[in-house]
Amino acid sequence: MVAKKVRNRYKRWFFILLGLNIIYFTFQFYTLPLSINQVKNYFFQFFYSPKVPTGPYIYGIDVSEYQGIINWESVSQINDGHQINFVIVRSTAGRNKRDRFFTSNFREAKKHNFIRGAYHYYRPNENSNDQASNFIKNVKLASGDLPPILDIEKISSVQSLKSLKAGIKNWLDIIEDHYGIKPIIYTGAHYYKDYLKDEFTNYHIWIANYNQVEDPLRSQNWSLWQFSDNGTVRGIKGPVDLDLFEGNLADFKKYLLK
Repeated sequence: MVAKKVRNRYKRWFFILLGLNIIYFTFQFYTLPLSINQVKNYFFQFFYSPKVPTGPYIYGIDVSEYQGIINWESVSQINDGHQINFVIVRSTAGRNKRDRFFTSNFREAKKHNFIRGAYHYYRPNENSNDQASNFIKNVKLASGDLPPILDIEKISSVQSLKSLKAGIKNWLDIIEDHYGIKPIIYTGAHYYKDYLKDEFTNYHIWIANYNQVEDPLRSQNWSLWQFSDNGTVRGIKGPVDLDLFEGNLADFKKYLLK
């Protein structure tokens, strides 16, 4: 009988707490400008914090307009424990898209003494000449910056794989001619192995692999590793992409524009 009363008491408190949580989250949902993705990211960040690989690495982040306005005065460490040395900023996408916060993010990254870089999101259904022109028009690199970066993640729905690869190579060639340095390619581990590894072996690779297995392409020529898309950085709202370079700062600076 006593056990039954205790169980009933626990049940009552359980439903009271459940009701309070429902009221709280309903209030938050209807009073804050949260999108479905933001709600998902809130719960994901609450229950999961990515492991930061440790070793002879330097760390960085990459940002775009999706992070909103960044408080650069507060940006210093990833997951409150690893110093940020470099910041890579999305500049452009496709043939005519310019990231809304590129100018301010690119300027502030340098102002706050981060090594900076700029990347172009490649749209596989759009003309490679136009996309290269878009990047060149919007991105002025300086000594000490990272080389230009091409972000390629998807297959075209309007052209063959062979034609897509030719377009990627064309973009890379135009950009190399303009800036005088070979670009870096950003892509996912599977995309690289399935589509790029044979024709683009002479390019430095920035690989995306979130499975928390260190050195995801030890046998390949990866230079940068994006190891999480769910990091936390003071001064930036929401999840942040986390990156690392294998080596010390002196090694990293060998990659930069002279």
